[in-house]
Amino acid sequence: MRFIHGQDRTQTHLFPISLDQSIAKDNEVRLIDLFVDSIDLNDFGFK
Repeated sequence: MRFIHGQDRTQTHLFPISLDQSIAKDNEVRLIDLFVDSIDLNDFGFK
């Protein structure tokens, strides 16, 4: 099975700031990111 590999949020591309720097510190997407990072994928059968 193939998985989508995301981009490193600290890597810069065409703009001088990274994606992580362009998102406000109080944006709700940061809460979602913390939640997703806290999930242990081994519990769901992923290797």
